[in-house]
Amino acid sequence: MRRALPLVLLLAAGLGLTLCGDRAGTWPPGGSTAGGRDTQPLDAFELTDAEQDTVTAARWTLAAQCMRRLGFDSLADVDPRHPPGPPQRPADAFRTVLTLVAVSDDAHRYGVQDPADAAAHGYRGALAAYRAHAREKTWTMPEYVALTGSPADGGPARAHGRPVPDGGCLGEAERRIRGTGSRTGPDPVSVLRGESRRRAEQDPAWQRADRTWSACMRGAGYHYATPADAQRGDDRREEDLRLRLSGERGDPDLPTGAEKRTAVADARCKQRTGYLRTVRALDARAQERLIAGHRAELDRHHAGERAAVRTAGRVLAGGTP
Repeated sequence: MRRALPLVLLLAAGLGLTLCGDRAGTWPPGGSTAGGRDTQPLDAFELTDAEQDTVTAARWTLAAQCMRRLGFDSLADVDPRHPPGPPQRPADAFRTVLTLVAVSDDAHRYGVQDPADAAAHGYRGALAAYRAHAREKTWTMPEYVALTGSPADGGPARAHGRPVPDGGCLGEAERRIRGTGSRTGPDPVSVLRGESRRRAEQDPAWQRADRTWSACMRGAGYHYATPADAQRGDDRREEDLRLRLSGERGDPDLPTGAEKRTAVADARCKQRTGYLRTVRALDARAQERLIAGHRAELDRHHAGERAAVRTAGRVLAGGTP
């Protein structure tokens, strides 16, 4: 079961787009207890929350050692079991950086599910869970370069005159935990989760569930074909823009009243129509079929993850990876 997972998009003037993130489980769970914490077939190939926490703590422990080696004490006050979110590139004199954080977790796999969660956070429950638990930390540019290996000027990454490891101190820590063959792309479980969802949505039973949910929403005064349409909220954009221009919008990451009301109706209709029960079952069936076709790959992945947990345990016990 994946917990709140942020993906950080950094847009810098004159630079390309960078996607940063961490593995599932780095940020503690939050969000709904009414909807998405049920187990799914693909969960069997992922680490438990406790195992994920062990790997995360070891990664930041090793990163702190690397940072000290490069002349930084930036992580001296960081608890590796409650680390900050993924490092975000600071702005400097030559560029402005816009950071967009999108957060996903399995508690919101099928959108908003709990009316109470919806009333508090609209469609932003996963982001609220991340913000509630992730430790905020601001990095200087030299610290950011040392942590990530992303050079400030496009040249080789260096810190205090020393070369920075490939991928920075966090990249070095990852290699020490997972070995030299550490993957850089998405893991097969994440890929198959996305594929199972796409396949399940093509099932006529899913489409019937969408239509039944849509009819319920019409009864509440909303006209959306699918929950995804309600979450996107094209009809709320004009009001959102008006609030922004008038200065009444406040934090753009917080939901408006209109968003909260829509999300509450959405969650209630999912409960009244049995939507979640239907789509979860279809998703699980699609996952079982995908597992049958990718069993060897998934077994290799899980064996590698388990090995990483053992290595991480040795790191935290004071040994060497």
